[in-house]
Amino acid sequence: MDKSKKTFWPYAIVLSIIGCVIACTATIIISLDYPVEMDNYYFERHQNINSNINEILASQKEFKAKFDVSFNDTNKSMSRAEPLNIILTPKTAQIPQLKYDLLLTRPDTNKQNINLNATYHNGILSTQDVKFPVQGRWQLMAKISDLNTTAFYKFEFFVGK
Repeated sequence: MDKSKKTFWPYAIVLSIIGCVIACTATIIISLDYPVEMDNYYFERHQNINSNINEILASQKEFKAKFDVSFNDTNKSMSRAEPLNIILTPKTAQIPQLKYDLLLTRPDTNKQNINLNATYHNGILSTQDVKFPVQGRWQLMAKISDLNTTAFYKFEFFVGK
């Protein structure tokens, strides 16, 4: 055996271990700068949703059998200040008392969330004029309940000049 011939495989093993440690460290540092934001679609924490998802979906199906729900904006583009309207059309003649929560949010962050106050009159759930802080994509999320059932809706639109 020739002892003057060198082998480099031990160095390759050490370098790959060091490379893996550096890659893991970089992944952790980057992920700390970009935290996962809580999705507010169901207006609840994920733990509560996971444990009750079957009941939530059954209630939502029952609510959708009672009402047709639509958003007032047909072209999906809005100005910087205008009211938001959700049209509730009952499929039966009886209109029950409704409870509702409205949240205006951006799809990529929770920093600009706005809880909206609304009034329900003649089948229209209407807010006051909403002044959007910035242009771009927005979502109106709604939790609407009658006496027994609840449904969740997400309407997406663009705010321009």
